[in-house]
Amino acid sequence: MKFRRYAGVLAVAMMAVSAPVAYANPAPFALPDLIGPYLSDIPARGNYIGVLDAFTEIRGARPDLVQRNLDLAVEINNAASAVEQQRALFDSDHDRLVSLSDGLGRGLGDVFRVALDEGRLPKVEVLLGSDLARAGGIVNSTLVEKQHWSNPRPFEVAPERIHYSFGDGISGAADPYAEVFGTSSYPSGHTAQAYWKGILLADMLPELAPQILTRASEVGHSRIVLGLHYPLDVMGARIMGQAAAADRLNDPAFAGLIDEAEVELRSELERAVGAPIDEYVASDVPYRRLDVARAEYRERMTYGFDPIAPTIVNDIPADATVLLRSVAPHLTDDERLNILRRTAIPAGYPLERTGGDGGWLRIDLAAAYAVL
Repeated sequence: MKFRRYAGVLAVAMMAVSAPVAYANPAPFALPDLIGPYLSDIPARGNYIGVLDAFTEIRGARPDLVQRNLDLAVEINNAASAVEQQRALFDSDHDRLVSLSDGLGRGLGDVFRVALDEGRLPKVEVLLGSDLARAGGIVNSTLVEKQHWSNPRPFEVAPERIHYSFGDGISGAADPYAEVFGTSSYPSGHTAQAYWKGILLADMLPELAPQILTRASEVGHSRIVLGLHYPLDVMGARIMGQAAAADRLNDPAFAGLIDEAEVELRSELERAVGAPIDEYVASDVPYRRLDVARAEYRERMTYGFDPIAPTIVNDIPADATVLLRSVAPHLTDDERLNILRRTAIPAGYPLERTGGDGGWLRIDLAAAYAVL
């Protein structure tokens, strides 16, 4: 597997040490670089209603799917174990970047969280940390999309069927239901944020991409566990998160910020563990075995829905090839597109579209990373 390397000399030098090297105070982004503006702040598509609009037809013409969507949400919520409920509350109460850090593995995840807490990752934090992360913004916040569909949540539609889980209020909100009461379910904002943050973090750490992406999918699953969202909400959020991450990476100027954050991240992690990342990862306890991660990710792509238009013909969007830039820098866009096609699920599942806005649902990014 070939990965983009920001400083081969550093990697070689680190192999010879067994303890962390001296700490150098990291430099944040220069203010003009942080402010921009950047073309991807308002991408050409304007918003993500177009890539998500298959939901309109489902809601208008497929009451059977609407009912199945609710029934699946109730089934997942009712069947959740105590551990799953606590995980879901954790994901609700913490920033998505903290949740995603589990995907780095037991040891490296701890190192990452300590570095964040101690302010040693200022560029990563400003791009990906908190709801106000610079790589986000109003356009990919889901506010416009939620207002467009104004879809009521499972615990509001069927309150008597939901098992409720409440936090202790120490580390976050005690009542996740009060936080979102009266707001729209589609698409899931928590999940969309987990995916675009996860994809950009995976771009920086391609060795761990399938695990990071699977942890992003667990954040979405957590929203169903709590009874706050339906499967179609988190499926749509994956579509939106992928498209939003691709918009950022396809903007050369903004991609430069991501590259700077990658240098900072990889340098700090390697300094802290005293070894190149790929070497350390090989001996760390992973978030998931690779085969388990791939299976979980793929299952959450469709949540067991049957295809509703098995004869539909569409293609993976060309914009998506940039999602493989870090794991396959040696490949052309056409070659990356072929990998996305080869690892994709079939067309025709709920929320699938034809035309220029179609194909996003089919992308199995965890599988694409895993085969390279």
